[in-house]
Amino acid sequence: MSSCFHNAWFARVGLFQAPTLTSAHKTIGVAAILGFLFSILHVVTIITTLSADGADWGAPAWSLDLTGFLSGTCFAFICRDRSNKLSSDRTQDTRWIMIWSAITFCVRVLDILMLTGLVKIEAIYHTPSGPTLYANIVSEIIVAFPYTTLALVGSTMLLFCPTDTNAGSDTDTNAKSDLTAPFV
Repeated sequence: MSSCFHNAWFARVGLFQAPTLTSAHKTIGVAAILGFLFSILHVVTIITTLSADGADWGAPAWSLDLTGFLSGTCFAFICRDRSNKLSSDRTQDTRWIMIWSAITFCVRVLDILMLTGLVKIEAIYHTPSGPTLYANIVSEIIVAFPYTTLALVGSTMLLFCPTDTNAGSDTDTNAKSDLTAPFV
C-alpha cells in the first residue's frame, strides 16, 4: 500500500522529501500545507474585512494582524524545509519553529476567545460580525489554529523524539515502520 505522502505533486512543491519520512516530518509537512493555506485565506480575510467594515481597525489591530500574517507565511516555508531534512539537520530552524508556534498557540487561543466574544479586549479589536467574523473563523480557527498546533507538535517531535537517527548510527533501523503511522 502506497502512502499519500509519496506523491509526485509533493515532490514538485518540496514537501515530505526527508530521507526517512517519520511522523514528525509528516506532521510538520502538513503544518506547512496549512500555513500556505492560511497565507491565502488571510489575504481573503483582510479583503473581506476591508470591504465589509473598512480600514479603521486601529494601529494595534493592524500591527498584530500583519505581524501574524507575515510570520505565519515565513514559518510555512521553514516548516516545508524541515519536512525534507533529517531531524539532526538545521536544528536551529526547528527550535525557531517550536518557539514561534508555542507563542502563537497562546495568541491563537486568545484570538479564538476574542472572535467568539468570550473575551473582549477593545484595545486590540472589537468582536467582528457578519462576513468579517466568518472569514476570520475560517482563516484563524479552522486553518491557523491547526497549523500552529501541528507546527508545535512536529517541531517538538523533531527536536526531542527523533526517530530518523540514532546517537550511534546514521539511521534508525526501526524508522521504516514509522512510514505507516499516523498518516497513511
